Amino acid sequence: MGTDAEALSTEFCLVTPSALARVRETQGVYFAPLMKVDPDKFAADTLDPRKAEDMADVLEVYVPLAGKKVLEIGTGCGVNHIVWQKKYGIEAWGVEPEGEGFENSADVARDLIEANGLDISRIKDATGEALPFSDDSFDIVYSSNVLEHVLDPGQVLREAVRVLKPGGTLQIVCPNYLSYFDGHHAAFHPPIISNGFFRWWIKWIYRRDPEFAATIRTEINPLWVRRQLKAIGYSIPLTVHTLGAEKFLERMDTADVGRWMALGVLGRLVSLLQRLRLNRLLAHLVVTLQGWTPLIITVTKNA
Repeated sequence: MGTDAEALSTEFCLVTPSALARVRETQGVYFAPLMKVDPDKFAADTLDPRKAEDMADVLEVYVPLAGKKVLEIGTGCGVNHIVWQKKYGIEAWGVEPEGEGFENSADVARDLIEANGLDISRIKDATGEALPFSDDSFDIVYSSNVLEHVLDPGQVLREAVRVLKPGGTLQIVCPNYLSYFDGHHAAFHPPIISNGFFRWWIKWIYRRDPEFAATIRTEINPLWVRRQLKAIGYSIPLTVHTLGAEKFLERMDTADVGRWMALGVLGRLVSLLQRLRLNRLLAHLVVTLQGWTPLIITVTKNA
């Protein structure tokens, strides 16, 4: 039985039955054999406004959202765009390319944004590699689960910093491929040394189609991020606040890894480690080995 759109809706975001059905019948069906997640759950988690509030909580550790001019790189189905405007009063902008990746995300976003009485013209048909905005335009630039899907993640970082105002904050949340779990496939794995190895692992260890794995930018890890930020910092001074290790340690300590998508698999393992009183020890070992996930890349562009 599918999730009811009315029950999913909150005071900050009306979820329409048509948006829920379209996500379920497209993205949900596509990912069902990869993630081993029911299409109904996939659609509900994708469009759940409470997820947008969870994401805001992580960002607000470093910068308050209220009243800020915010760009989201990869608005997806538009739920963050809606919730953050209605709950935090931001001036929201976003980019989501038409006809790439999840082809219907931009259509679903338009459906939801119009249903919530907001301005759909704030979502631009563009990629993160070529943001259609002037230098120093935004107080906050934010992106979640997008960097691993782009053609040139280094260029996306450079563009994000370019359009950020001096004193502004950039936060990008994405997987770390030196970690041990991939949420796209609900798959445990050793640190990924190449995309070819990742494809091999998904195909032969998990017996799943590696087509989607081939699109993932598996070079993204803490070492890669530090190199990119150091290179950007030669021309645009940055202050790096975190790459997410602290949040990982907190979540491992509390066994609260989230309930979204395939994270239930990981949550059961962390709960077991907590009962065995191994969670803290293993968490610190993972951080030492640069294997925490997700990366929460949070920097300030120095004034």
